[in-house]
Amino acid sequence: MESDGPHGHTGKPQRPPSRHDPVPIGPHPASTDNATDLARDLEARHPGWVILWRHWARRYWAFPTWLPNTPGPIEARNLQDLLTQINDLEFQHSP
Repeated sequence: MESDGPHGHTGKPQRPPSRHDPVPIGPHPASTDNATDLARDLEARHPGWVILWRHWARRYWAFPTWLPNTPGPIEARNLQDLLTQINDLEFQHSP
């Protein structure tokens, strides 16, 4: 089987994900690999954040790297809740 390479199925270069692209969100990821991929995708859309899937807790964690004296990570059971918290924190600390 041939690899699709860096251009995907169409042969055209793929653009990096944008924070405005829809994020596939559900109550719980189907698998740990899927949850890790979703966390990685959300992190790519939100520069300045480190986003992790905590398998043992079945929760997402997000750390803002651009805020000094951050009180701690934000966490949520699903990506929609995490995304809401990320947007709220970014809004509170926007110039």
